[in-house]
Amino acid sequence: MLQKFKFEKSFIKMLMSLAIPIILQSLITASLNLLDNVMVGKLGENEIAAVGLSNQFYMIFFYSVAGIGMGASIFMSQLWGKRDVKKIHEFLDLSLLISTVVSVFFAAIAFIFPENIIHIFLKDANVTALGVSYLKIVSVSYIISSITLAYSMALRSTAQTKIPMYGSIVGIIFNGILNYLLIFGKFGFPQMGVSGAALGTTISRVMELSFVLFMIYKFDNIIATKFVSLKTLTLNKFREFFKIASPVIFNDIMWILGISTYSIAYAKLGVNATATMQIAITVNNMFNIFGIGIGVASAIIIGNKIGEGKTQEAHFLSIKISQFGVLLGIIIGVLFYFLSPLVVGVFKITPETTKNVIIVLKIMAVFIPARFYAIIQVIGTLRGGGDVVYAIATEMIGIWVIGVPMAFAAIYFVPGLSITTLYFIICLEELVKCAITYPRVKSYKWIKSLV
Repeated sequence: MLQKFKFEKSFIKMLMSLAIPIILQSLITASLNLLDNVMVGKLGENEIAAVGLSNQFYMIFFYSVAGIGMGASIFMSQLWGKRDVKKIHEFLDLSLLISTVVSVFFAAIAFIFPENIIHIFLKDANVTALGVSYLKIVSVSYIISSITLAYSMALRSTAQTKIPMYGSIVGIIFNGILNYLLIFGKFGFPQMGVSGAALGTTISRVMELSFVLFMIYKFDNIIATKFVSLKTLTLNKFREFFKIASPVIFNDIMWILGISTYSIAYAKLGVNATATMQIAITVNNMFNIFGIGIGVASAIIIGNKIGEGKTQEAHFLSIKISQFGVLLGIIIGVLFYFLSPLVVGVFKITPETTKNVIIVLKIMAVFIPARFYAIIQVIGTLRGGGDVVYAIATEMIGIWVIGVPMAFAAIYFVPGLSITTLYFIICLEELVKCAITYPRVKSYKWIKSLV
């Protein structure tokens, strides 16, 4: 079938050799979040809402440090095209230093002001109490996650995607076992409920990082930095890094703030609406990772080609990968549409919430091809090509000009607005992003050599 669409075996092999480990790692990570939600979901809707809203703050943190790592990876992927390992170490050191500082800041906020964080989204006494207990424990894991992410980005940039994947496998094994023991109090362990989920998640992230560091330094991996460059850091090096990285960081922060703003919009329709979207988004993330995996692989391939000076090949591959992504999105969208009702039964929710979750999941399925195309262009083609400003403009217009204003306009001006209608309105931003990126990708303007 792939050959009928003119996707040669060599192209599929090159793309999949990078994408599959990334997809599997993301699938494992998403499974970890799904596992948390399924286990916590056995406790009730308040617990689902508490963990979901707490994780909104984690996502703001995660995409802040992801922006730092992605900014560094833009340089590192092009440097790997030139096989300049010394400079790769310099950008990894910078990424680790800045990410750690940022993670300490976020961890402190989560630990000191957990109630204020929950109240940004929802002011419900039961949900707040549960969210506070979760945030105080899980805040420690922020620092661990930032270090893991920095190393993972460096490994991916040098076409080593398997080590982060194996690290995620270690994490989910520990998370699954510890969640079962600590949430429900099995085999003599205390029954901690939501707090047990937080503790299990924190320990699992420690084990994931331990595995990644062991594999890098035990076997003297090419990215095994000795932090020598930290002694010679100059203001110019910071300027060079932030010239490219700051737009990416800004983009990721504004994107996740937009997603969090959507959560505020959902919460205005009540606890049931919040629980509906937390379940639907968690399930949807299991499918989105295929588009994200192709996008990240695209950024690596395109960055390497530009670093090698093969700009025409980079352009050709960007078009080819985009076409492949849309085809994959259609296939997954159809499967998702028909399989979505099967996943709802594992959650302890009301019949009304069950019905809404199924409808929202089907809406998500319809928009998957457009979402995949937009993801591949923004995090793959444009970022891999160094055209981060255009990528930012696309995200900002989609979320802050289209999505957020339309969502709140609907809340305040549409009588009896349902969560399903609200979500459909928000999804229209995906079509706008497709329209914005298409002409840019067809041109050569996004190809920018940075090294």
